Amino acid sequence: MLENQVGKRYAEALSGNISDDSQLGVALKNLKDFGEAMKTEKQLLRFFEHPSISTEKKKNVVEELCGRLQIGNKIGNLLVLLNERGKIIFLEKIIEYFEQVVDRRLNQIRIHVTSAHTLTDANIDRLKTALSKILEKTILIDTKVDESLIGGVILRIGDQVADDTIRNRLRILKQTIEKEEVA
Repeated sequence: MLENQVGKRYAEALSGNISDDSQLGVALKNLKDFGEAMKTEKQLLRFFEHPSISTEKKKNVVEELCGRLQIGNKIGNLLVLLNERGKIIFLEKIIEYFEQVVDRRLNQIRIHVTSAHTLTDANIDRLKTALSKILEKTILIDTKVDESLIGGVILRIGDQVADDTIRNRLRILKQTIEKEEVA
């Protein structure tokens, strides 16, 4: 709960600090790059959580990492501030909420597509066009392959899921047959 409040507060503050919509994508990428470094190097999170390590040493690590990742000043300043306030451990939630703020400001929506086979660029473009007409937003698609689906696709839009896979159809058919056998 606390991490959600912290995430929302800092995401909104960062968004308010970036007036040029064209800079939102860069800011989000910078945040994600830093967050990915934190995930990849598990010792970094423990380092920032450790109470006996001085804030100054932590600040030096933040600045060093920002330099290596070529993170812009606004995000770098935010990361230093998060470090000073002991909130850098909530970075994952801040990124999650900032992504939502960016999507809202840019009138876009992220759609996660899981399919049995790799989708062609033409299929992705058709899907984007169709969903854009329905949702009246710019569509960003993340794709993933799961061969266990046999065929079809799963669309995940926020917390809504549309499952049109052969695996799901077989599951529904199995349930129907089982119900009829019991009756």
